[in-house]
Amino acid sequence: MWTWFKRLRREPEHTAATTFWVTTDVLNRTMEILRQSRDADGPHEGVAYWAGRRIGHECVITTCIAPATRTTYASFDTSAHTNARVVMYLTRAGLQLLGQVHSHPGRLVDHSDGDDERAIMPYHGFVSVVVPHFARRGMRPLSICGVHVFEGTRFRRLTDSEVEAEFRVIDQFADLRV
Repeated sequence: MWTWFKRLRREPEHTAATTFWVTTDVLNRTMEILRQSRDADGPHEGVAYWAGRRIGHECVITTCIAPATRTTYASFDTSAHTNARVVMYLTRAGLQLLGQVHSHPGRLVDHSDGDDERAIMPYHGFVSVVVPHFARRGMRPLSICGVHVFEGTRFRRLTDSEVEAEFRVIDQFADLRV
């Protein structure tokens, strides 16, 4: 009987069969943006947004957006004006906001309360990637990052096996002449 009650209280299991397609170019641009976030004293947290199109259970990430931000060593913030500019850009380009990526100073890649509060506009399926070490060590494989998906009313960090199953990193150029 107790086991049955425990099953009722459990959070719903992850059922997303979403595949996220992202190019190495978008990853490289994202790392550039994150690495540029600094002041005279050193690196700061950085943030970038990922846009593209959701087609059924597939998200094709085509674009990396660099928003205007206020940053510190351990935080970032975007204004309502900046977020409005992002929405206007998305509308003009015919794109959807699929997620955000931000960096953390050390190796911790879990979401903080602030990360949850500062997510630009989380909706079911919205992805939030936390890149460790201010992106100085890269973000590949993606499993070195904290990959979080918004489900219901909160973010849930994906397991390494879920990241490997749901994210496809593809090159934008294939030279098959050799």
